[in-house]
Amino acid sequence: MKSRIVVFATALLISASAFAQYKLEYKASGSAPLHYKAHTTLETTQSMMGQEAKVSVVSDQTISMTSTKSDGELVYNITIDSSENVAILPSGDTNRTSSPALGKVKETRVHPNGEEISSKWLDTTFAHTQAGQMKDFGSFFFKLPTGEVKIGATWNQDKVDTVATAGGQGKILVNTNTNYKLVGSEKVDGVPCAKIEFTGKVSLKGSATIQGMELAIDGNGTISGSALFDYTNGRVVKINGSSSQDLVMASSGENAMTIPMSQKTNYELSLVK
Repeated sequence: MKSRIVVFATALLISASAFAQYKLEYKASGSAPLHYKAHTTLETTQSMMGQEAKVSVVSDQTISMTSTKSDGELVYNITIDSSENVAILPSGDTNRTSSPALGKVKETRVHPNGEEISSKWLDTTFAHTQAGQMKDFGSFFFKLPTGEVKIGATWNQDKVDTVATAGGQGKILVNTNTNYKLVGSEKVDGVPCAKIEFTGKVSLKGSATIQGMELAIDGNGTISGSALFDYTNGRVVKINGSSSQDLVMASSGENAMTIPMSQKTNYELSLVK
């Protein structure tokens, strides 16, 4: 009899979980900052004239963020508090750098469903430099579904970004199509979070000028990963993602050449306070 009661109770819990409704939306945290840490690894392999060159970059950052609500929009002020980038070059040398955005504040406005409205650096002098063109912090905000949803719900996001190339003498148009699925819920430090998995495709097209040579850039890739979203407080708790891209840089004219390139990225973002 006791075993039957346990089985029956378990069945009720599973049933209740399957029909639970989740309202997923971003919410303002007020003046008290949230603190995140981000860890990124990037591996780039480039082939040119029969030679293959690899560059690996590991980046670690701590990031603070405050947010308020204004006329239905969420206004986030985001700052990189610490940053270290370690690059291993084809020569075997190691190069350590810090983000040029260190200590600068970027204002990002989003709808409660995560769709970006605008983004700008509050330091206007910095905003006009090459570093000011960087598109940081996008991983905090991804599209959420409208209305209440149950486990198993799916939704989609199409996004177009324009990214400046190194030196600021070119731009790349990045089209991303991402599919999301609410797969369950789990607790992080006692806080209930919705678990969301995502997969997607990326296409890139643009141009760059490298050492005086004009290059056309074309490529495709995939993304995948998962996120934990604190639906009570309306904030991202954790994201684990990866991407893989194959690119071709090509020049025309008298010295025409084609340079294949592949990139693999792994990204981790965690709320620490």
